[in-house]
Amino acid sequence: MCAQQQQQNPNDSTEAGGTDDLPVTEGQTPHQPSVAARLLGFRPRKGRFILFSITPWGMLLWGFVLFIGIGVAFAEYSMTPGFCRGCHIMEPYYMAWHESTHNTVPCGDCHFEPGWQNTVKGKFEASSQAVKYITDTYGSKPHAEVRDESCLREGCHSHRLLEGLVEWDVATQRGDEITIHFDHKPHLGELRRGKQLRCVSCHSQIVQGQHLVVTLDSCFTCHFKGMKHGRDEEVVGGCGSCHGAPQKEIRLATGIFQHQAYLDKGVTCENCHSDVIKGDGEVPRQQCWNCHNTAGHMTRFGETQFIHRQHVTEHKVECSSCHVQIEHHLNAGVPPAVDLLGSKHLLEPAGTCGQCHEQSHGGPVEMYRGVGGRGVESMPSPMFLAQVDCIACHQEKEYGSGVADVIGQTYIAAQNRCDYCHGNRYEGVLDEWKESIESGLFQAESIFIQADALLANALDDIDPVQQLELRRLLGDAEHNIRFVSLGRGVHNATYATALLSISIDYASQVIEALGGEPVIPMPPESTPEDSG
Repeated sequence: MCAQQQQQNPNDSTEAGGTDDLPVTEGQTPHQPSVAARLLGFRPRKGRFILFSITPWGMLLWGFVLFIGIGVAFAEYSMTPGFCRGCHIMEPYYMAWHESTHNTVPCGDCHFEPGWQNTVKGKFEASSQAVKYITDTYGSKPHAEVRDESCLREGCHSHRLLEGLVEWDVATQRGDEITIHFDHKPHLGELRRGKQLRCVSCHSQIVQGQHLVVTLDSCFTCHFKGMKHGRDEEVVGGCGSCHGAPQKEIRLATGIFQHQAYLDKGVTCENCHSDVIKGDGEVPRQQCWNCHNTAGHMTRFGETQFIHRQHVTEHKVECSSCHVQIEHHLNAGVPPAVDLLGSKHLLEPAGTCGQCHEQSHGGPVEMYRGVGGRGVESMPSPMFLAQVDCIACHQEKEYGSGVADVIGQTYIAAQNRCDYCHGNRYEGVLDEWKESIESGLFQAESIFIQADALLANALDDIDPVQQLELRRLLGDAEHNIRFVSLGRGVHNATYATALLSISIDYASQVIEALGGEPVIPMPPESTPEDSG
């Protein structure tokens, strides 16, 4: 009986699925696969090279596991910068990241908020970009968000708000460096001009080739937008809240100039630098149409709080996408034609005034710059070299309110402006300059009249070549005299004196060439009111 049963067991086990090679546990019959094998979808095969086969359930189960595994592996790979680089539109962003200080940080650490739920959400949203790329419906500038939670996560910048003031060295247009002092805590922890800022409000990608760098345009928009500029300068926080006085000594003809020494006297920055801001940061209405094409959006154009909450606090839109750029540097507000570091000589017409009053300040500007005369090398005023603007001296109102209401106000220079910056070092110097230039003008004009009259009477007695040479000398003298008179020589007393001196010399040469004796009269007692 036992032998008969033993002979039947192999066939029975084969028909039952070949369970004899599996261990038999308590409560299990030798005719059935184990529970684990059934759950895993395996069926034993006795006497075969491959000991197991897969049941239909196993195919379904392991196919699903394989699908999940491939999906997880692909999801992990898709979070690497190399995968993002696969789309050609991402190449400039990849290269910017590769050259940045974040080049060891995977894309997902910034673009996905902490937590697996946010990672899944971020991957789902990012997949839409891949679909657009495959279907050729993508734009040339993909949009991505970086939340503060990603920046401030543990292991990244979690202590940034506790660091206090940090220093940031910025290169200026003149090749120097200026150090900006910045504290992250008030900018992120408090409302700034009624708006909640984010990390990416300042750290952005608007500069091609630079990844999440601080762009000064954003700083200027917040600090200068809607403020008065020029004579009554207004800046959010003041100049000193961002940068201190330049430490570099400036060597002038009158000695060494140090900014801090004048600030200690109470001289304000805008007293010398009034043209450092250009642009008002306005938002032209048509800018909105670049993104919004429905009338409903445009009805909320004037709701600045709502717009900033949507574009700054809740979502990231670059300030420059809406606001007209504001420039800030030493000569930002100077018209191109009178750039203090440029080479043009004349003022451009200014608005409606320019329709009638063309180039009305060209002479004084050239005199200040020390150019425009004849026979004398360029000789800039020391204050011009120190970048002192016109309003540093022109602060006194010429007219009372009744007159100014009708014809406008003109600001004139006065001695107290010299004393404001220099103390009593140059006491009375303005009147001395005016008197000296007035005397020089009188002498130059007198001898010019002598030479001109003498030449007019001798035209028939001299050859044409000599006539041409003498006329050229008188022409240069006349030009310099007129330039000093109309250009207000007090703007550059040294240059004006040199021009008058060379003019006297030219006129004397003409008189001597015609056989005369130059007579330089002594100037009469004069008052300086008309020369400044």
